[in-house]
Amino acid sequence: MTAEELTRRLEDEGVVSLKAEEWAGVADAFVEIERHDTHVAGDLVIVRTPAGPAAVEAPRPHQRVIRRLADMDKVRRFVADRLATYERMWDGCGCKIDYLSKQ
Repeated sequence: MTAEELTRRLEDEGVVSLKAEEWAGVADAFVEIERHDTHVAGDLVIVRTPAGPAAVEAPRPHQRVIRRLADMDKVRRFVADRLATYERMWDGCGCKIDYLSKQ
């Protein structure tokens, strides 16, 4: 997969699941805006893409889910919501994240 193909898929699908090595092969084409340690599922990374900002999550060690977000306001809300959910998970709430939902 190329960075251009991933950008097209983000524009068309909104949420794209990749193998970790596929993401690693294109990650350098996107500028990292911020990174948050989830303490549960790796880092939540926000990147800038030609399709707009996107969140990169690691639901499994060998999987990455890239989610296009409309703007930086959506980024702020998404990050706050995810970190709150991860905090509850850390505390043992039993809750789960549907990484592939379109939200």
